[in-house]
Amino acid sequence: MIKRHLLSFVFIGLFVNNSMAQEVVYNIPKSIRTDQAFISFKKVKASSSKYYVNYKAENIGNGVLVIDRSKTGLVQNEGEMHPISGKYVLKPGEKKTIYNEFRVKPPVEPKADQLDLTLHGIRYATGSGATLEADKLMLASGATQTIGDFSIKLMEYKVYDDRVFAEVKCTYKGGQHRVGKIDLEKLSVEGGEAEIVRKGDVVFSGKSYTFAINITPGGPEYSLNWTGVLEVMNLVDVNIDAINIKSSTFKESEEEPEEESTENSTITVATTSTSEPCALSYNEFSTLRKDLKSEVNSGGKPIAMANEYLSGKGCLNTAQVVEFMGQFNLDKPRLEFAKMAYQFTSDKHKYHLAVGKLSYNKNKEALEEFLGAQ
Repeated sequence: MIKRHLLSFVFIGLFVNNSMAQEVVYNIPKSIRTDQAFISFKKVKASSSKYYVNYKAENIGNGVLVIDRSKTGLVQNEGEMHPISGKYVLKPGEKKTIYNEFRVKPPVEPKADQLDLTLHGIRYATGSGATLEADKLMLASGATQTIGDFSIKLMEYKVYDDRVFAEVKCTYKGGQHRVGKIDLEKLSVEGGEAEIVRKGDVVFSGKSYTFAINITPGGPEYSLNWTGVLEVMNLVDVNIDAINIKSSTFKESEEEPEEESTENSTITVATTSTSEPCALSYNEFSTLRKDLKSEVNSGGKPIAMANEYLSGKGCLNTAQVVEFMGQFNLDKPRLEFAKMAYQFTSDKHKYHLAVGKLSYNKNKEALEEFLGAQ
């Protein structure tokens, strides 16, 4: 009996020591400031299958900061990883947290002591301040107009007793090193009092921007005055040197003196258990799937019901989450269900599969941001 207890203590000790050995701590990189942008790093995290690097970008210039997340690279062991695509546009003074998730693929090693982060794909758009000159566009069904690199088309035009409705599509057809800027606050409508809900945006090459106008009738004809509305801006690269990320246990060579650590400069990375992930039994899974579908079809509260059910059962795996998401007819409740179910999921390192079950990019990005904040 004594030997058995001793063996148990030895086993527990080995398990605890092994768990502690798997713990990874990374130094948070120092903030970066350029003439156009300020970048501060918020999180560096790793698991057996992924790396996470989150940073907040702020536009501190007078132009437009453009970030293409897919160009960000994480390099290790002569291999390079990239996050999924995502483009972000920040106007002067705006801030945005960029969540980067890198999936480990050979030759990249998981939980490495040292990695290099390359922030490519960050560009800055500046203009001359001169907007494009154009004739007025008379509103009529199917009306079109070309203004420099912009193609304008009236998608819908309807005249009612109390108002006139117009839907306008602006397509920018300039080069890849330029973007089109649309400032609808400067658009004027002649012939009546107009309400334009949207304010405009920056448009990439080959992309379109559509807006609607409601006009209170005041004359027999209506036209759009484009003075000051359209501008072409040049894109220039924001050059940032590669950023070296090290774990706190990384040993510098004798030629490279160790940098002084600063307070709150590291975070602890949780490790993923190698045991079989917990999941609902076949009967439990079938019951919840049936009840979910019934609640959805009857207009009930399927997510609240599932939350209550899972609270009593303990856990499920990502594959089951993805299957349950398929019981919803709309993308928004799928996103809400995925966020709710995350807390009960045993194999969270596979949760990127749930992102793929969503249809719309904005919902995919919302789930990615949710995962990055966990």
